[in-house]
Amino acid sequence: MSAYLTVEELDGLMEINLRHDWVFANLRELQETLDEIEPVAHRLVRFQCGALQNFDLAGAWILYERSMDFEEIGVKTEFENFRARHFKFLQHIIDLAAQKEYIPGFFDPKPHHYWRDGIRGIGANTIEAVDSVGYIARAVLDGIKRPSRLVIGETIRQVHATGAAAIPIVSVICFLMGVVLAFQSARQLEQFGANIFMVDLVANAILRELGVLLAAIMVAGRSGSAFAAALGTMKLTEEVDALRVMGLNPNQILIIPRVLGLVIALPLLTVFANAAGLLGGAFIGATVLDINWFAFTERLAITIQVNDVLVGLSKAPAFAFLIAVTGTLRGMQVKGSAEELGRLTTMAVVQSIFLIIVADAIFTVVYSRIGF
Repeated sequence: MSAYLTVEELDGLMEINLRHDWVFANLRELQETLDEIEPVAHRLVRFQCGALQNFDLAGAWILYERSMDFEEIGVKTEFENFRARHFKFLQHIIDLAAQKEYIPGFFDPKPHHYWRDGIRGIGANTIEAVDSVGYIARAVLDGIKRPSRLVIGETIRQVHATGAAAIPIVSVICFLMGVVLAFQSARQLEQFGANIFMVDLVANAILRELGVLLAAIMVAGRSGSAFAAALGTMKLTEEVDALRVMGLNPNQILIIPRVLGLVIALPLLTVFANAAGLLGGAFIGATVLDINWFAFTERLAITIQVNDVLVGLSKAPAFAFLIAVTGTLRGMQVKGSAEELGRLTTMAVVQSIFLIIVADAIFTVVYSRIGF
């Protein structure tokens, strides 16, 4: 039939005699030759391989792939008279196919379903996240209904660790952001002689969005990672198991104080963030734009409404809950190694920041719809 094989048809049998070089250099001709074979009317296809001269992994791939095509239409296949040095290539392909490990760029016996698998993974992760948030939310509500079961001292300690201890770094960051906002807006407004409106821009941006957002992101990097690392270390050292052995509930001792502590601390931290951001704007106004402190505060009183302050503060508990849940959840998922601890700690920070941004977008859309 060709230089690389001949076909003999017997009663209920097709015998394919392979010969010459089944190697990568002849791949296209080998593929075309195999594609011409149509064993629909035969119950068995036998590959006679004794006349092969050279054989490599590429030849083994297309030979195995064609045999699987025959098997899919109900035709049995078998190989005979393989030399040991040739058969090792085919055996390697068979082993890879059995383990579902394929060489990228070659012939995959089964098609991939990237979109289906990707959507399935997103769905599974979403369900896991919703279940985890629901579980922790129920635990927190149960602790609120039974305050005697809460570790009050630990909750207060978490308020200090996540809130009071974070005031300096959050204030500095927000002060600098106020400086940047004021300076950049002033460059545009001075073209129209409207420098005073810098106060409106800085105040609305800080109070409604940037103050709480920057505070939450800083807390996610600072406290979210600390939650994951602390609980993960306790998992590795079996301290969590020790609490269960003593009849104590790790959720109430380790998770609830951290969640409640952060939910209390972040709104208070947002107040300091807002004040620092406005102070940064006032600093640029006084030093660069000839807007003295009295003019700044007077314009601020005219511009700012109660709603502007409440919008930012209302986001803080939701952001805090997302950060605490993500950090504690990833910490409790640590198993087996310090490498896993580092990976899940990093994941906690990244996912916390992502959830904060998503939640902020949702808040913004909802508030704009209701005119708040």
